[in-house]
Amino acid sequence: MTLAPLGDDWVYLGSATLPLGQLTQWAVLPHCGAVVVFAGTVRDHAEGRPGVVSLEYEAYEQAAISRMRAVAADLRARWPSLGRVGLLHRTGLLGPTEISVAVAVSAPHREEAFEAARAGIDEIKSQVPIWKRETWEGGSEWGLDSHPLEGSRS
Repeated sequence: MTLAPLGDDWVYLGSATLPLGQLTQWAVLPHCGAVVVFAGTVRDHAEGRPGVVSLEYEAYEQAAISRMRAVAADLRARWPSLGRVGLLHRTGLLGPTEISVAVAVSAPHREEAFEAARAGIDEIKSQVPIWKRETWEGGSEWGLDSHPLEGSRS
């Protein structure tokens, strides 16, 4: 999938570095007074696992893209005034401080922008088939926060 927006929704899943600055600028619209951007980064620890050196993300690509598009549609249904919705997630091997996921939402007012951005990241985590393997000093295993996927709300 190409790393470029399509209209007012930008959905991406792939190995390219996520362009946080470009995503933020793209989300700005004249009729939207609020842009909320969330970036999830790889940290150097997890619960009970100090010294995390990498995360490797894998996805069921076709289903993941479909679910991400459904998340964007769900956000628009719940907050009809949204301007732009960006949902980007990396795959492959990432090290500490690298951005693994980014969500950007623009809206006329901050309340709906904050709410929609939070819902966007929460729905990606609960509905999109993306898994991570943590590697730390002394081992490697699937992340402790892996959980079964929930059904789509749309």
